[in-house]
Order: sequence, then C-alpha cells, then structure tokens
Amino acid sequence: MNTLLKQIPLKTLCRQPVMFDANIFMVGIERRGSDSNCSFENMKDVYMIPIFESFSQIIIHQMVFDELDSEAKAFVGSYVGKNVVIVQEEELYGTDPLYTTIFNDISSHERVMYSLGSSKDRGEVYSLAYAVYHNINYFSSKEIMVDDIAKELKTLKNIEVVTFDIIVLLAYIYHMSRGDTSKNKALKSIYKRYCEDVIKRHKLPNTLREYYIASEKYIK
Repeated sequence: MNTLLKQIPLKTLCRQPVMFDANIFMVGIERRGSDSNCSFENMKDVYMIPIFESFSQIIIHQMVFDELDSEAKAFVGSYVGKNVVIVQEEELYGTDPLYTTIFNDISSHERVMYSLGSSKDRGEVYSLAYAVYHNINYFSSKEIMVDDIAKELKTLKNIEVVTFDIIVLLAYIYHMSRGDTSKNKALKSIYKRYCEDVIKRHKLPNTLREYYIASEKYIK
C-alpha cells in the first residue's frame, strides 16, 4: 500500500499547513441534481466539515475560491479567520524569477498545458505554484493530474499530495471518534466511487473498512 501516511502520521499531517484544491469541494457534482446523496449539504456533513474541523491550517488560493459555487464559498468563508486563509499571487508572475519559473514549469507540463487567462486548470496551476514558492509541503487534491505531475516535476519535489482517499479516511475517523456511524455508508460509497483510480494506482485496499484497518498504525 502506497500512502503518504507512511511518511507522516495522520494526526501529525493535520497539524501541518495544507493547500486545498477546488475539486475537493466538487465531489459528486455531476450527480448533484439527480441524487440527494450528492447534494452539497450532504457532502458537507459527510466529509467537508470533518476535514475543516481536523486540519489546523488550511490555505486556499483566491483563484480556487473564485471557482467555487455560492454554497462552497459560504462554507469556506465560515472558516476564514479560524483555520482558513485565502491567499493571492501578489503579482509575482513576471516580476519574481523564481515564482515565474515555478509557474511556467507547472503550466507547460504535458498534463496541464495551461495558458495565462484560461479557466481550465487555473486553480491547480496557481495553487501549486503558490505552494512551491512558499514551501507549503502538503497539497490536497482529488485530481489525479496533480498527483502525477508532483511525481514528475523536479519543481514539485517537496510537495506531497494528500490524495482523496486520505480525506475520506479522515472523515471516517472523525465521525467514528464521535460515535456517529450514520455517515459510514456514504463514506464507503464515496471511497469506492471517487477513489477508484487512486486505489488502483496506490494499491490500496478495495473497501474503506479494509483501508482503515491497514492504516491504523499510521493514524496516531
């Protein structure tokens, strides 16, 4: 099992600064209109509140915040000033050589190919560039592209990606620690559906319960 938790236990990880990508807030969005289980309110209760209550310092780039819908913006905004900070580029591109190099390395990667002014992948590019420039080691994303380029680009050698399986695991532990098993079914379904690719790539257990058991030694 290839998991970041072998390098840093979950409780220690939660005390470190982490940068969140927009897709963390968009899980199930393609079914939101037809399946009440995928509604923002349900997803918020199942996994968003647990992760926002668990990480001590969450950093979100303004470009990512701008991509969120009104519900997600309101939710994130309720944590600003507590454990969430919204950051901006501060016009570093084109004026700071180091930042400009970092940004260009990320944007020109074959999996990205981002052009300035484009909306596609804008949040990921700006967030990753900010994280590298400011030495933020942990970047949380559901997007497999981020996981891939973090392993391939020397620019990102110090970035560790908190893949979505870890987010689901954290939410599962959060609810279980409070004696609340009502979210278990939803979290097991989310793990199966939305962690399918990372399960295969990182050779993770097929079920959330098995993943929890296999991860117990990395939790404390």
